[in-house]
Amino acid sequence: MKLCATVAEFNPFHNGHGYLINNFKGNFDATVAIMSGNFVQRGDVAVFNKFHRANEAVRNGVDVVIELPVIYALSSAETFAEGAVKTLNALNSIDTLFFGSEEGSIEPLMKAAELSLNECEDFTQVLKRELSKGLSYPKALNEAYKASGIIEEIISSPNNILGIEYIKALIKTASSITPATTKRIGAEHDSSTASGSVASASHLRALIGEGKSVSDYMPQGTNPSPVFGQSFSHIILYTLKTATYEYLTSIPDCSPDLAARFIEASRYNSLEETIKHVKSKNFTESRIRRILWNAVIRNNIPPKTDPSYIRILAQSKRGGEVINFFKENSSLPVIQKGVQLKDNPVFLTEARATDIYNIIANLPSGADFRHSPIPI
Repeated sequence: MKLCATVAEFNPFHNGHGYLINNFKGNFDATVAIMSGNFVQRGDVAVFNKFHRANEAVRNGVDVVIELPVIYALSSAETFAEGAVKTLNALNSIDTLFFGSEEGSIEPLMKAAELSLNECEDFTQVLKRELSKGLSYPKALNEAYKASGIIEEIISSPNNILGIEYIKALIKTASSITPATTKRIGAEHDSSTASGSVASASHLRALIGEGKSVSDYMPQGTNPSPVFGQSFSHIILYTLKTATYEYLTSIPDCSPDLAARFIEASRYNSLEETIKHVKSKNFTESRIRRILWNAVIRNNIPPKTDPSYIRILAQSKRGGEVINFFKENSSLPVIQKGVQLKDNPVFLTEARATDIYNIIANLPSGADFRHSPIPI
């Protein structure tokens, strides 16, 4: 069986995602997506719950949706990509990893990934110099790329950056999976305007938040009530005000310096003020938000922890055959019922994160333990 896979958040699933999937799936027997759950890499909650988003992906061309555990989803782009690639590697079934990019060609992205991994002397010197100036790692990395002849358009575009991280993860893990990309169509990432029938996910979230119609940009269907990060402000502030320095330093990616800044900022009663106080040129807002969410869900599992299971969120009718193929080849257990993971600490963190999300989503507690995908 020849399979392709993509890494996604589908936050929400829109016409651009459908175009990307259909652009690749015709050359393969089936299509797989590995998707973050109720929390996303930018340091926020997903606008619709993960089971709905996974089902939407299946209704629109994906055969199997696998969950990317929250310990990877709420992490840096590098760890997000590594967690996804390691999970796909464990299936021993995926031929091609595809993604959309602003570049549209794989060769320049391969060059950037190899340059970063090889870290030639000039590249490393520039990286260290920019970090010593107090720049955040992503900004320092961009300066090192530019100094090495990688054009700025490649390293300043969000999907290109993620694509480079996917390729790096494939190289680092000596993966047999081949990377492939196609040029994104329509609106740019984070664009506040639509282009034809394609709008960026951020624009769609804004429209949904304003109660406006998004039917021109998303597949037809009924969506659940949306969820937005600001609805959790009191939960986040309570967590921070009751957190100790020792607890904060146990949270992934929270350095002692950052923990001290959080403690100092806990005097504020506004989440915006808190983040503004903690943020600096070497601590990005996304990193700050991810740390806060990890503190809320009580995640202190190192993000470099290797995957320990493959969890199926949704499947097409054809997906059953794909899942059986996974079970024959995977080096990790392939799970369709969450209750089978009741003693797994990564899954327990996932289940706790879902329960916290469901407080605001007004959904029942314990959803991860009860869920079992029904072929669509």
